[in-house]
Amino acid sequence: MVKNLARLSVFVVLVLTISSAKADSFFAKIRGNACENVTLNETRSTTRYKAYDKAALQAVKSSSLRNQLSTLDEHTFNVLAYRLADKALNDVTIITTKDDEEKICVEISGVLDNQKTKEIIGNFQDKGFNPQNVAQIAEDINTLLPKSIYETDENLPLLFIKNLEYYNHTETAQFTALIKEKIAFEPRVLITDKQELADYFIKPKLMRSQMEKITDDKLRFSMSAKIEVTKIDETVVLSEVQNRYIIIEQKQNPQEIAHKLLQKLLEDCLQKMSKRINGLQKY
Repeated sequence: MVKNLARLSVFVVLVLTISSAKADSFFAKIRGNACENVTLNETRSTTRYKAYDKAALQAVKSSSLRNQLSTLDEHTFNVLAYRLADKALNDVTIITTKDDEEKICVEISGVLDNQKTKEIIGNFQDKGFNPQNVAQIAEDINTLLPKSIYETDENLPLLFIKNLEYYNHTETAQFTALIKEKIAFEPRVLITDKQELADYFIKPKLMRSQMEKITDDKLRFSMSAKIEVTKIDETVVLSEVQNRYIIIEQKQNPQEIAHKLLQKLLEDCLQKMSKRINGLQKY
């Protein structure tokens, strides 16, 4: 059942994070879409996130929540909608509907967290809003929520991101969110948080991290990172390694520098692997 829900048209871009959160912890489903013009003074990733922000705001504002809070003036409701989109929107699915030299357009859907939504609305002290009406509001919004115009493709594989493994065989989940974010707009990628559903596993590794003294006040810091994509049987199907060294001063914070350098190497690995990841097939 879950796999049938985690599908995508071959003509669109989607990242779907299959959440382990329980459905009854949420307030209501919402959907919105927006575009942002591509400009020379902004990166495409910045443009994409601006489109996402607009779509999230539009999703909140176009829901029937507006009718339930009809006593609020337009300015106050806009402020409320911004806060809900920023603080209460969870389990977001993003579909890129256009990505060319002129515009980037996205469609998003997600769910508003019940408790956070009530807290945010409560801060506005709107007498017309009764928390007891939450169930009815949710039912109204779910009834009015339009179905996605995109067909599904059950042939797309599901990928699970494993913890980053250090060269001493310890692990950390510290970089999992980063990896999700960086592949969030790949054309044919589905991410699952449930390991048992995965067709492939993304395995980040820190291969080497070494600091050598050059002078009394300078150090040479070298690092090597790898990202592998494996099948369930641990057969490696994709692999990318990135190596860097930098010169730092003795007084600099080595932990902070190590974190930033490892983050950069993982980002570069993902960028190099982009086309190959999108070519993976369900088996």
